[in-house]
Amino acid sequence: MRRSSAFALRERHGMRPTAVAVVQADDDADPTAALAAVPGAARYLVRAPDLRDTPAPTSVAVLEAEVTERAATADLVRRETRARVVVVLHVTDLPSAELAAALAAIAPDGTPASFVAVRVHRFLGRDVSGEPIVVAWRGEPGAATAPVALPGRLVTTEPDITTAIERLDRAATCAARSRAIVGVGDFIARPGLALVRRLWMRRRDGVPGVVLAVLETYGDVLIAAKVWERAERAAARQVAPSARRVPDGFTAIDTRTGFVVVRDDLHDTLLRVLLDATPEIVDGELVNRGGRGATWAVTLANGTRAVLRWYRRGGAMRHFIRDRYFGWRPRPLAELVLTVEARRRGIAVPEVLGIRVDRARGGYRGAIVTREIAGAETLGDVVQRDPHGDERAAIVAAVARALRTMHDRGLHHRDLNVGNILVSRAEGAAAVHVIDLDRARLRKTVGRSGRWRALRRLARSLAKLETSEAQRADDHAAFHRAYRERV
Repeated sequence: MRRSSAFALRERHGMRPTAVAVVQADDDADPTAALAAVPGAARYLVRAPDLRDTPAPTSVAVLEAEVTERAATADLVRRETRARVVVVLHVTDLPSAELAAALAAIAPDGTPASFVAVRVHRFLGRDVSGEPIVVAWRGEPGAATAPVALPGRLVTTEPDITTAIERLDRAATCAARSRAIVGVGDFIARPGLALVRRLWMRRRDGVPGVVLAVLETYGDVLIAAKVWERAERAAARQVAPSARRVPDGFTAIDTRTGFVVVRDDLHDTLLRVLLDATPEIVDGELVNRGGRGATWAVTLANGTRAVLRWYRRGGAMRHFIRDRYFGWRPRPLAELVLTVEARRRGIAVPEVLGIRVDRARGGYRGAIVTREIAGAETLGDVVQRDPHGDERAAIVAAVARALRTMHDRGLHHRDLNVGNILVSRAEGAAAVHVIDLDRARLRKTVGRSGRWRALRRLARSLAKLETSEAQRADDHAAFHRAYRERV
């Protein structure tokens, strides 16, 4: 915590027995009215460090801290200022005149106590009933006895629905830091009972009462969700060495939900990327680079550029189980082993850096990380760009020779299409790599029928993009001439 001016003001004005602390969670609302609500009290503005550059009212001490609960705020201000009575308000709170006078009249001497006020929410143009709330403490908040009811009411002006949701998200993020564990009841039973209680309390408040009850309950669930998410991320990082057999130069690591395999020289940087990734969110740039996978370009801590792809099903099955697979040998591990051997044989496939497999619902889902091929585009993108002349001839020949080499050296790609062939430039010439090998097979060589099926599949995917029959015929003839050449 950072003290902005609390001690300077204490020396300037002397000790005051009562302090009013106003919690500012964002810079949307003006705290001036809340700070001036209790006559004669020392004034403190408690706000998050990221609001440091936001101007504060004059003659107000600023305390920087990540707190949202009123009792925690009162304890913080009591320890920092040695005030005997601490009143805690939020920037949108305004005590009625009767309540303000009662707060100012709290005697500083006496046993520790908490003081409760009736709360009203001003929402969507209507005053909506709220639950009683503790707004002041005498002495240490944790030692306070039964609360003392104060006259008057505390009016909280609520923002519009969109702003309210944004504030609930920020408040939930802060509140979740102080909770260690949640259970199923925090998502179902407790929010359900709280919603029923709020709806009953506001049964005469019309639509605004219903909407506010739903928003407050949503805030409760949001806190539980953020605590659960933090716990899941922490658990995902709990790893242990694995006895799983992997290719030389790689290390297998068991996780709580499955395992990862990473290149030895990229162990720490790649491990973090793999563990933090989810099928929907990856710390990188979403790209479209063929295949069925959800693919991101990522930059590792050491500057290495890589591509992370989550496995996705194709065909009719994608409508029912998008990313779940079944079997004893996960596809990511099979693709890693196959790729290492294919590269040993001199086949142009990207270098695999790591994989991840998560066991889920009787099956698994997986991701694979490969080294990025600079400047690469899919063959489909090349065809749509429609190059001409020598460039087109060089690309057609490069693709044909790469596929001939692939077949001669035993790699049978069972999903060969324009999205699974990458074309780039290397030393002024066209370079070709074949990707998405999760369904591929390695043999001594690929037979005639296997080659024919793979090339027919590629031709069908090309036919969907090429519009000129004459150009298609020329490309077909040039491809087969180059394919028949001895590589």
